[in-house]
Amino acid sequence: RRVTGRLATRPTARATGPWVARSVAALLLLLTAAGCGRPAPAGRPPARLPTATDSAEPNPGRIHALLINGGSSAEKNYGSHLLHLRELIELLRGSGVADERIHVFASDGHDPAPDLAVRDAQPEKDFWLIDGLAIGNRLSTEVRLVDSKIDGVPLRPATNAAIAAWFENEASELALGDTLLLYVTDHGSKNRADPSNNTISLWGEQLSVQRLRQLIFNVPQGVRVTMLMSQCYSGAFANVQYETLDPPQPFGDVCGFFSSTPERQAYGCYPENRGKHNVGHSFRFFDGVRLAGAFDAAHRRTLLSDSTPDVPGRTSDYYLRTLLEREAALRGIALPALVEELLEQAWRDEVAHGPSFAAIDRIGERFGSFGPRTLRELDERAADLPSLARDLKSYARRWRTALTDLRQQNFEQFLAAQPFWRDYLADEFLDALDVDEKRSVSAWLLEDLAEHTRQHGELRSRLRALRTIEQEARSAAYRMEVRRGAVLRMRMALVRIAGEVYIDRHAQDRERAAYEALLECERFRLRRQPPASRRARELPPPFPELVDEMHVIASVLPGYLGIDFRILPRDERERLDVLAGAVRIAAVYPHSPAEAAGLRVDDIVLGPPEEHFTERNRIREWSMTALAGETRSLDVLRDGRVIHVRLTIGAAPTE
Repeated sequence: RRVTGRLATRPTARATGPWVARSVAALLLLLTAAGCGRPAPAGRPPARLPTATDSAEPNPGRIHALLINGGSSAEKNYGSHLLHLRELIELLRGSGVADERIHVFASDGHDPAPDLAVRDAQPEKDFWLIDGLAIGNRLSTEVRLVDSKIDGVPLRPATNAAIAAWFENEASELALGDTLLLYVTDHGSKNRADPSNNTISLWGEQLSVQRLRQLIFNVPQGVRVTMLMSQCYSGAFANVQYETLDPPQPFGDVCGFFSSTPERQAYGCYPENRGKHNVGHSFRFFDGVRLAGAFDAAHRRTLLSDSTPDVPGRTSDYYLRTLLEREAALRGIALPALVEELLEQAWRDEVAHGPSFAAIDRIGERFGSFGPRTLRELDERAADLPSLARDLKSYARRWRTALTDLRQQNFEQFLAAQPFWRDYLADEFLDALDVDEKRSVSAWLLEDLAEHTRQHGELRSRLRALRTIEQEARSAAYRMEVRRGAVLRMRMALVRIAGEVYIDRHAQDRERAAYEALLECERFRLRRQPPASRRARELPPPFPELVDEMHVIASVLPGYLGIDFRILPRDERERLDVLAGAVRIAAVYPHSPAEAAGLRVDDIVLGPPEEHFTERNRIREWSMTALAGETRSLDVLRDGRVIHVRLTIGAAPTE
């Protein structure tokens, strides 16, 4: 069995020579055969391969990179994944890693068939006028399937067989002192039955935590394996670090960094990728490597620079948590109780743990929050974030519906004024166009539509106002999700501090040695540090304070009437002699302003007195743009006569 990391003082081949490492491994194999120790986990070889070199003088250490983007299928293999691969390859080349030591397994490999989904940026600045409409869907830039290519690096198929063959053949040739950088950019799937054994999405296949762990046994002893994974549920792959699972014993030289926890999806998978959208864990981690050099320092910077809901973690985080879970179980207490006890001890040692608490403060400041000192404080002060995020998402959806209604109204008025456009926008005409011709039609249409909109100043003002508030609500909703991610980052940091106290004061020697070996593994750095870009040097602007965000929430709060309605058909409008904006009430919601005002099902709402609605769905915009508590009047047609109703607008409930 592999013993590196199990000893208080780790023997290295530099100090003892490879024959000692092999002898110790052989001795441990004999002890295991005699019944000493725990059996190896099912399905794995009894030990990693012995050191590949017989030279007494180790090489200075080369970096080999194994890059994986399975993609799952052509439609799901997004352009952002290929950008991740290209940027990492550029980073590796800039640090002196030769192309022959960069091995890329991407989708279908060298097969020329299209395997990548990409979408060009929408070129027309006024496209927002038809975004969300049927014609907007027809004229938007389409997702195209192209062949994945990377200059200078051959692509191999991202299949279990191809990856296993690399580990079984080429990985065994790595030498003492080498480092294998294993990078994954992909979708990933959650194993609901066992989240500790999630999977990487290969090309139509899956690669599980358990299987990758088995493949690692093909990497010779004395070769460091550093993982960097940007995919959904990637935190489960921290379990690859373990030589034995019970008790959890890390190899010591297998470590990694992960964009999210085993339970959470990750940001960054999208078909379109425009320069300003190069955000997310991978890009920010690469920036950190350029700026900070060592991977552990790049991880710490990513905690501040990654403005997405991701929750980056590393193997030492997960190892410490595992030790705390075992300790809590032995004591018969809940994990949070143990963490709080150890955090209290950490406060008393400012020299040892002050920098870790300061790092939490920086995360809090960066995301407009606070720096907690206990899990209880964190939970209490973050308790409202999930409901606020749900509220803002609900508000953003409502505003987008109102904006789409008004866009449709504007577009129909445009077609009525310029009816010749109907022929050019007919399905049979558009279906006959190629991509460039369709872009030309889109440009001409939007030029005419924008001019029509400018000529109708009141309608244009309403469109811009709704667009602004919808964007504000959507942005605030996203920031709230990021704040929730920041809370989880701080929670992981608090548990880490508690784990460090456990290591310092309560851990067994083998646990302490394993932890120190992990830290050393995570300090991996490229041989030559590439120059840092401006993006790498600058942190994104900090989030507004949460108290200021509450003002944004108040400003995007829609007014609420509390009815469901149906548009009247033309023949019914003509029979009743009402305008196009009249609607029939289909439902009156309990405890709503409409119920309090006495509105009934089958009432026909005409609009404000002297200003009946002339546009379909105008009642939605009319009620949403009112302030909660504002009193307004409506004319309602009931039983053949018009009655006047006064009501007080309410605050929109969440959906």
